[in-house]
Amino acid sequence: MTFKTSYKVGLAVLLCYLVAWLDRMAINMTIPFIRDELKVGPEQIGWILSAFFLGYSLFQVPGGMLADRIGPRKVILAALAWWSVFTALTGVVGGLVSMLAVRFLFGIGEGIFPAAVWKVISNWYTKKNRSTANSVILSSVAFGPAISSLLLASLLPILGWRASFYALGGAGVVCVLVAWLYITNSIQDSPKVSPEERAEFERDSRSEAANSEQTLEKASFGELLSSPSIWVLFFVALIYNLTMYGWLNWLPTYLLEVKKLSLTKTGLVGALPFFFGGIGCVLAGYVSDRWFRGRRKYLVFGCQAIGGVCLYLFTQINDPVLYMVAQCIAGFLLFMAAGAFWALPMILVPPKLMGSGAGFINTGGQIGGFITNILIGKVIAWNNNDYSTGFHVMLGALVAAALLVLTGIREQPAAPKPSTEPALS
Repeated sequence: MTFKTSYKVGLAVLLCYLVAWLDRMAINMTIPFIRDELKVGPEQIGWILSAFFLGYSLFQVPGGMLADRIGPRKVILAALAWWSVFTALTGVVGGLVSMLAVRFLFGIGEGIFPAAVWKVISNWYTKKNRSTANSVILSSVAFGPAISSLLLASLLPILGWRASFYALGGAGVVCVLVAWLYITNSIQDSPKVSPEERAEFERDSRSEAANSEQTLEKASFGELLSSPSIWVLFFVALIYNLTMYGWLNWLPTYLLEVKKLSLTKTGLVGALPFFFGGIGCVLAGYVSDRWFRGRRKYLVFGCQAIGGVCLYLFTQINDPVLYMVAQCIAGFLLFMAAGAFWALPMILVPPKLMGSGAGFINTGGQIGGFITNILIGKVIAWNNNDYSTGFHVMLGALVAAALLVLTGIREQPAAPKPSTEPALS
């Protein structure tokens, strides 16, 4: 059996995304050490975490526009090189101001990356299997934090927090080489694609499955922004990420401060729910494509609702085995919801605008990431450094996001003739 070129491209992108998440999530495991060395409190920690999201959110759309204009390959290579440098420089900082500056600049490098990845996916996979491919790559959102938690639990006692960032920066160099060798702008641009694979791509593009759901056929990015659909997706991404990034960024500190776990146990306990989340995210695209075409919102809502109950139980249960079971189920379902949600832009946004359109939606998500860290830091400080109160913010946002998914998304099958009407409202 021949290993398709599209699979090689997908695996290369997945590796780069995994390293991206390793680099950005390493800060969460090192916060207790940075806090002690730099003498910062919960509010300052919130700003350190949010500095990344400021740069990250501001450069989502510019990164997408660049990918649409010059091709995603160049953008991905530049992003990898840029953020790897600033990952390493995180280990050099000597105070709060320099840490804020480095994390902001690091965020810029990672900010231009996601939209370029979505552009690659839209150019290499048809609507028949694009959501499945996207969910596999998006699983790095969960697998990255899981690996980061385990890796940093091992590296920190040996290298310390500064040298750990040097090592992670070096991993980015490997990714630059992999991206250079395997990632091209589109299936049409790649000389490595066989005639059989190219013919299969064309057949899939014309298949009934690929054309069963309506697409937003817009001529320009400005016209795309006139669609209520895009704004619904923008705000769902924003609100849902108040939960997801809050959980990702504050869980290690919560386990150390509230559950009173050791660093080694925090690494293991902090990793398990995200391994389950990665599995849920991988399955999301397949399940969504197989059984939820034209009604994907119900998969998103159901996973958010049940996952939210499990996340709440995690904060209320004291028995380690039971609260880990609750958290692992929450991880599986909430990341499946994320994978199913991101199937919607992959279907709705036309390929020619995938970079800028997906980048705009993801801007909403990263604004949520920026807000949640500052908000949770302040809530913890207002409650006498009670880290458990941060979960009140996450759970409230989850309820709001689930309700917006259920009431704001209006999916429709494709019309017999091309239509300019949005699939959501």
